[in-house]
Amino acid sequence: MRYLLFLLLLPLLSGCASNPRSAPPHEAVALSDADRIVRDLCDKRLALLGEESHHGSARTLTFKVELTRRLVEECQFDTFFIETGTYDFLHIQALLKEGQTVSEDRVASAIGPMWANQEMTPLIPFLAERINAGTLVAGGIDDQINRGTYAQREMTRELIPFLEGPRQAECAAVIERNMSWQYDEAHPYTPEVPKFILGCWKDLESVLSRPGAAATPSAQGQLQMARNLVRFVTREVTEQSRASAQPSGTLDWFGHNDRDRSMFMNLEWLLSQSPTSRKAIVWLATVHAARDLTVLDTDDRHRIPVGAYVHEKFGAQAFVLGFSAGSGSHSLGGSGRTYALEPARADSLEGEALSGHTSDTRYLDGSQLRALGPRVARPLSYSWTTAPWAMVMDGLLIFREETLPHPLPR
Repeated sequence: MRYLLFLLLLPLLSGCASNPRSAPPHEAVALSDADRIVRDLCDKRLALLGEESHHGSARTLTFKVELTRRLVEECQFDTFFIETGTYDFLHIQALLKEGQTVSEDRVASAIGPMWANQEMTPLIPFLAERINAGTLVAGGIDDQINRGTYAQREMTRELIPFLEGPRQAECAAVIERNMSWQYDEAHPYTPEVPKFILGCWKDLESVLSRPGAAATPSAQGQLQMARNLVRFVTREVTEQSRASAQPSGTLDWFGHNDRDRSMFMNLEWLLSQSPTSRKAIVWLATVHAARDLTVLDTDDRHRIPVGAYVHEKFGAQAFVLGFSAGSGSHSLGGSGRTYALEPARADSLEGEALSGHTSDTRYLDGSQLRALGPRVARPLSYSWTTAPWAMVMDGLLIFREETLPHPLPR
């Protein structure tokens, strides 16, 4: 009888043993760091993916490319924004509305030379395919102009014709010279040049802001370009004026904070262009993504980053992911200059996290960062800084060794 009962229960017992959900906790398969990060980000509205401020860490870039793919495919993120000039992506949106297909080269150019390396290469066709299919919207959030882009080479010729009378030719000549930086003795660069250019862009913004002027989708994008150009050149003029009025060597945070504010304004505007709520990946340096920098023990505590505005508006709907490394090397993105990383100090966040662990990475989520308390660490610029890091970011991935990116041939 007992033997018969055993035979009847055997299939049930076997099924329980083979079912991971029924297995004892100690037999459960541990999640990888990448899986834990996807789980933490999946239900957020904004995933701010940071990186060290030099933008030249290959392991970080490779991880972020794969993380972007997973967030789109597994978590239904449908928007990709990056810390680069907004102009090329606005142009891409105009081309799409005209029914044109956007090439991978145009997407790569819009991302810009800072990330022109092999590690980023897999991201380009992934984005281009979805941009053309209309399943993903991409945008730049910076107001700066990158070299070799539509903004530098073509934008002026498309925008200046909106100006009227002799102003059109006057502005075209000065702005084109500035875009190509072709100054000489006959046409020197002086503090009056950006002031004149600012006047041109303000005139353009005024023309494009007239009732009915921005009625078409392309005109709306052009007005947004003009607004960014005004903010960009205003900052240049203001910084020159403030620099001349301050003692030599004085660090002025106006330019940093004004740029971050401008990036948040672009982020807000881009999100507002969709009639439905979007889930956005925001790719930028951690020093911009950070929720709060006032807690640092360095001068960076004076910065007001994009992430501070995001945190104020979106709260727990946003997640800031930072990156760091225990050792290795990195470059100044796009410049070719390389730097070695000293091994992590034993008392540092990186040293503590990697100590006693054999894995190649170590992910610290928010609760782990809070438990570790204020520590010296280097996720912002590979310079040691002390802070309660749980107030700066929501999670931190630490590589045992960072490596150099592989630049694309020029």
